[in-house]
Amino acid sequence: MGGTFDPIHLGHLLIARAALEELALDSVLFLPDGDPPHKQPRTAPRHRLRMARLACAGEPRFQVSDMELKRKGRTYTVDTLLALKALQPEEELMYLVGSDTLLLFPTWRMAEKVARLCRMAVVMRPGDDRRAVEKAQVEYAGRYGLQSQLLRQQGPDLSSSQVRLAVQQGRSIEGMVPPSVAHYIHTQGLYRAEDPQ
Repeated sequence: MGGTFDPIHLGHLLIARAALEELALDSVLFLPDGDPPHKQPRTAPRHRLRMARLACAGEPRFQVSDMELKRKGRTYTVDTLLALKALQPEEELMYLVGSDTLLLFPTWRMAEKVARLCRMAVVMRPGDDRRAVEKAQVEYAGRYGLQSQLLRQQGPDLSSSQVRLAVQQGRSIEGMVPPSVAHYIHTQGLYRAEDPQ
């Protein structure tokens, strides 16, 4: 499961748990992005990595990797999947994405290769059209060979930008992020201003 995790929030954890149960996965690997092509992180990599580790600490099937943060230059999914396959060639990879991300799949670097390296579990994001997503799944299966399936669990109406805005406005983020992450955000003074930290 990739993402900027800026910050990681309860929605990310809910979806990861749903994927574990629905798909009978062995584990979920959280991969904070280094320099993603579609989104620019606001917070330093060390903070995003630490928050991800704090959020995942209580679940032994959740793991966090700094693989993408250590890689120089732009972070592309295809490179990460190739690296993971090299580490564990026998493992089957399931990439967990939101429906909004799936719809961008034709813009991904080496999309056909990505489709060969993994299957995708897709979480419906609030406001996305399910029929459009299902149509895209069929189209990408024919065009790229991408195997994907929709999870029953829908993604909550919660985003990292909502968490950042709440902090900036001095509102509580209880119920948005795990308590350990809320404490870290508070003690490190993250998201209080518009400037990247």
